[in-house]
Amino acid sequence: MNDDTHAYEGREFEAAANLVNYYNWITAYFQPYLRGNGVEIGAGIGTYSQYLRPFFSTLDLVEPSPTQRNLLAQRFHSDENVYAFSETIDSYRQRTGDKSRDSICMVNVLEHIENDHAALSDLSKMLKMDGHLCIFVPALPVLYSRLDKIFGHHRRYTRPELVRKVSGAGLKIVTCKYMDFAGIFAWGLINTLGRSTDLNPRAMQVYDRCVIPVTRVLESVVPAPIGKSLILIAQKVA
Repeated sequence: MNDDTHAYEGREFEAAANLVNYYNWITAYFQPYLRGNGVEIGAGIGTYSQYLRPFFSTLDLVEPSPTQRNLLAQRFHSDENVYAFSETIDSYRQRTGDKSRDSICMVNVLEHIENDHAALSDLSKMLKMDGHLCIFVPALPVLYSRLDKIFGHHRRYTRPELVRKVSGAGLKIVTCKYMDFAGIFAWGLINTLGRSTDLNPRAMQVYDRCVIPVTRVLESVVPAPIGKSLILIAQKVA
């Protein structure tokens, strides 16, 4: 398998560096399934890695960009149980072997991978029995924008599509749900209709402080029928 198959670009990590409520919301869903030897695929500059670190005895940060891998190594240089690799998914699997990891996480990464079927198959094979795959991706193809294309997104997912692809990799779906109903309008107006060509970090921080906490509470009471993003947890059972 060619290394380019699992390559992606991770510029969103830089723009989203200070979205504390956003990342805490994702982590609240992931947390029950994080344990033991963990992996973050597409770790970027380590923005989300710091949220994952407390839940693992060891954490591998896999990042295909050598430049960003070096930033990861610098960021976690004092933690002897965090390891940064400049690898693609398939090359990392060759390094570590199958049935070797308890939990694998991907946040805003799978959409960058052209052959997501192959990537999911590799991830499934790396999981130990009863291990978990935790995925967060952009949702709703109708929202696909010029900015998605600029960032190297091959797609935005629907819930049935994501469930079908993860199940097809041999994993049991624990949960798959839409998140951030309000984000549909923000993304749609600014990016899909407005044709923005870059993220606005200041506007994102305002949204994170003012909208995400309210949306999180509301969606804990009434699950979102659709949303800007999808979160999925799957388990290796066979």
